Amino acid sequence: MHEINFFHEHELKEHDFDGCCKDCQNSLAIIKPHIMGFAQKIKTYSYEKLNALSARELYQLYQILDDLAHMDAGPHLSGLLLAERQIREVLPTIRSYYTTFFNIHERHLAKELLKSPDPWKQIKTFPLYPRYEALVKNQINAMHISSEKRLAFLGSGPVPLSLILLNRFFGIPCVGIDSDAETVEISRQVIRCLGLEKEIEIVQGDDATLGDLNWDVVLVAALAEPKARIFSQLINIMADREPSPVVFRTYTGMRAVLYKPVQPEDIKGFKIVKAVPPTGRVNNTTVFMLPTNDRPAKHL
Repeated sequence: MHEINFFHEHELKEHDFDGCCKDCQNSLAIIKPHIMGFAQKIKTYSYEKLNALSARELYQLYQILDDLAHMDAGPHLSGLLLAERQIREVLPTIRSYYTTFFNIHERHLAKELLKSPDPWKQIKTFPLYPRYEALVKNQINAMHISSEKRLAFLGSGPVPLSLILLNRFFGIPCVGIDSDAETVEISRQVIRCLGLEKEIEIVQGDDATLGDLNWDVVLVAALAEPKARIFSQLINIMADREPSPVVFRTYTGMRAVLYKPVQPEDIKGFKIVKAVPPTGRVNNTTVFMLPTNDRPAKHL
């Protein structure tokens, strides 16, 4: 894999505008009211109100944001959107909602799985299931990780779908880490109902817990925070062991406007070796990196 500069590979050049209408200001005028309107809408929803929605109602509300996030916005338009003071002011509200949506929506899914006579069939009814399947398969195709390697996933959530699919499709043994005790218990129940308790371990902890576990590669969830501390902790952990690949999920394009992407200063001490852009309705760009030191890295 060749090293790339992920954060600067999209710098604008004149030929980037070939075939472009160059009317980003008009696009800004069209998109901005939709972002502001969504922010105003979700301000009326407390956590309790969101939690009271049915799974279908919750997803329908999220679909408004999701459609915005998957608009085709290049770096110039994205920059113009982020330069708007009013948009910057509502981004914390939008990003907080995004995190809350996934937490509640996965808990809805967990309840359905735990009461289903066929949880493997039930899990495929999850509206975002096709995205997770595409994300995991693209990730493995890029990583070439074998079933002999153990993967640790930081921020695994109530339904650790990435781990479930990594094990089901590729036989990879996994450990999921989450800081919330209730989330961990729900996740363990889900893993048991799918019959994967021998292949997938769920532990309560945070980035420091990685120092106490055995793993060959670490995957950091897009919603795991704070990123700077997580990656700094990984550098410290790997100072006393063979350096291992670290994979993180982030956002690019319009998704990097609405959701919180990883910043260059977050990954000090690492070098990016590969980035896999999202396809279809997948949200995450997957980035692979290694510690910047002279010791040989472990082979995937």
